[in-house]
Amino acid sequence: MKSIRSKLWAGMMSLVLVVLVLLWLFQIVFLDRFYLQMKISEIENRAATIMGLRDDNQAEFADQMDLLAYDNNLSIQLLDPSGKTLYQTSSAMNGQMVMMMRSIRGQVYETALTGTKNTATFTHPRLGSNYLLIGIPDGDEGQVERVLMLSVPLAPMDETVSILQRQLIYISIILLGAALLISFLLARTFTRPVLEINQAAQQMATGDFSARTTITQADEIGQLARTINHLGEQLAQIEKLRKDLIANVSHELRTPLSLIQGYAETLRDVTGESPEKRARQLGIIIEETRRLSQIVNDILNLSQLQSGQMHLRQDCFDIRKLLGRAAQRYDLLGQQTGVALQVEADDGLRAYGDEARIEQVLYNLVSNAYNYVNPGGRITISAFPINDQVRLEVTNTGPGIDEQDLPHIWDRFYKSSHRIAGSTGSGLGLAIVKAVLEAHGAPFGVDSQAGLKTTFWVDLKKC
Repeated sequence: MKSIRSKLWAGMMSLVLVVLVLLWLFQIVFLDRFYLQMKISEIENRAATIMGLRDDNQAEFADQMDLLAYDNNLSIQLLDPSGKTLYQTSSAMNGQMVMMMRSIRGQVYETALTGTKNTATFTHPRLGSNYLLIGIPDGDEGQVERVLMLSVPLAPMDETVSILQRQLIYISIILLGAALLISFLLARTFTRPVLEINQAAQQMATGDFSARTTITQADEIGQLARTINHLGEQLAQIEKLRKDLIANVSHELRTPLSLIQGYAETLRDVTGESPEKRARQLGIIIEETRRLSQIVNDILNLSQLQSGQMHLRQDCFDIRKLLGRAAQRYDLLGQQTGVALQVEADDGLRAYGDEARIEQVLYNLVSNAYNYVNPGGRITISAFPINDQVRLEVTNTGPGIDEQDLPHIWDRFYKSSHRIAGSTGSGLGLAIVKAVLEAHGAPFGVDSQAGLKTTFWVDLKKC
């Protein structure tokens, strides 16, 4: 299998060779033909223009003819139908030359008398020089009144072709050498970053997500390198989250399972005959089973949310009633902990969204507030309009959230160091909140004052 470098080098060299072949064809093989056709056409057009001056201005006609002959090294003769010379340039061919080309000249002249322009080439028998003879008829309405005979020497063309050949030999050698060097350097410059990117991708494929490229180009290859580096960072982060998830899930599941197993064995072996102890231990088993079930449910909910399998059923709902249900649910917990739960919302305030999912968000925020409220503190659930939105806030008094913890509180299983002792929770509540609100496209955030309070807020569309 050929590498990209060899293919690129071969392609560039092929292009250079094609250019050289075309250059040789058009500059050497076809040059004389092109030049001759262009020269003949130029002389004929100029001669036809000058012929229009003959009847109006003889002096101007003679001057222009002499200038045409001088510019192109021509021999010019103007003949009438009887063969009489009406005009000839001072550089016209001498009698000896005319005798040598008499037969060819006669043929061109006779053809021109019929109204047909004609050309012929001949070679000087003694000097070997090549000449082109042109016969141009002149007259009105198909009647030939005069014939303009032009004799053009072709020797300069041969010299030009010879000079160009020598120049093209040098040019071809220099061009091939430069093409070899430039194509090699360009191919290496192009393929080196590709190989580096490929090596980094192979390392990532083996699980080494620390691999990075050092490419700093500003072109498409540089963009690809930056994308590969970003991919490595994301994969490394995902791998870290995966390991943390396994460790955290294992820890969260192991605690209730150990308690369930321990109390079940104690109940079987020790306290089976004591109703009071049996009831207390069974209560602990039931509570830990509920906790275990809650962890599993939270993991399943978060998985559905992040996989996009959740379908929202959005409609208008009463915010005041939603807050009232949340307060009622946590009424008993508030009595047990001594934490005051307060609701602040106007009657008739309505928001747009999936009521069941927003209720889940509110429960998780209130539950999180209980985990971090100070003993005897206060939790406030409030809702109020802001322009075309309804802001929902859950505020708790307490130690607050450290600034370095704020970016991580939405991560799965992340728990602040200020968590109240004895509080419960799976560590997935805020991750579920984030997933639900992102599915709604609702802005959300948290404001915390150390040692005073923490406020989680959500903006919903107002009906």
